[in-house]
Amino acid sequence: MPNTTVNLVKGTIPDSACFSSVQALYDLVIDSTTAHVKGEYSLFNFGDTVPAVSDQDKPWIRTVGNAPDKIYVYESGYWLALHPVPYGSQERRIWTGTTADLSTYDGGDTGSISAFTGPFWEVDTDFSAVFPVGVGTFASGTEITKGSTGGIEEVTLTTAQIPEHSHDFTLNGYNSSQDSNSGNEYGFDGKSPQSLKTDNTGSGEAHNNLPPYRGVYFIKRTGRQYYTAG
Repeated sequence: MPNTTVNLVKGTIPDSACFSSVQALYDLVIDSTTAHVKGEYSLFNFGDTVPAVSDQDKPWIRTVGNAPDKIYVYESGYWLALHPVPYGSQERRIWTGTTADLSTYDGGDTGSISAFTGPFWEVDTDFSAVFPVGVGTFASGTEITKGSTGGIEEVTLTTAQIPEHSHDFTLNGYNSSQDSNSGNEYGFDGKSPQSLKTDNTGSGEAHNNLPPYRGVYFIKRTGRQYYTAG
């Protein structure tokens, strides 16, 4: 801990002063002496109680139930402490409560937003109904940059996206899974290529492309800058 210089200022002891013991002499000297810390120095307010008007020129180390809170300075009619996350910050948080409770989160209130009043956090609508993805490149080669968007909620497969496959079919009682040589009586010679078309199936409707999810709010800082107390 650094040393602090205390300046002692001697007083004036009148010629008529007297003392009856060494202790009385000591008391007389001490009572006539003043002291101050060298340089500009101010005492602190400390505790749960709002400082008196006469002490508004001193910082307030506030406690709540004897637990440390913040250091406040009196300015513009408020005891103020600067929020550690600057307004306009790129920081985002996940909020699982209600938007009503968000107003009073982190020391905010339901008033209109100013430097000293209102909520500290609000919903960032840029993240409404979208998933955050880390910047980087997927194995497919798709590159994700800061602020980029993409993806689709529902997908309709194209022919090129369907795996290669075949279908069995039945024609006049002949099943295509049987040995082709057994189908001569139905017009197949077992040698010449045959081209037949099965009945259409499927609807072509899009299918849901969403993975399992849980809804939350992404929140950002508002324009409020200061905590207030008192």
